[in-house]
Amino acid sequence: MATTIKISVRLPPKIVEEIDRLVQNGVFSSRSDFIKEAVRHYLRELRKEELTEEEKWVLNMVQPILAEDWNSKEDKFWDEY
Repeated sequence: MATTIKISVRLPPKIVEEIDRLVQNGVFSSRSDFIKEAVRHYLRELRKEELTEEEKWVLNMVQPILAEDWNSKEDKFWDEY
């Protein structure tokens, strides 16, 4: 049983060229990988629009802190284990 569903998408040639360039540069493993990530990103952005003003404020305060922690150089300490 498949864990994904195949769909067809028509895109302008210029967009496909951009996607192919990203795939060739190793940013994404395939066109499909790019499209999946783009759709996920778009859906996250739509969900943000549904948040209350207070929730948006909290999210904007927390995101940079989490990003900084996620990219912390201290994590390299754990790479040895």
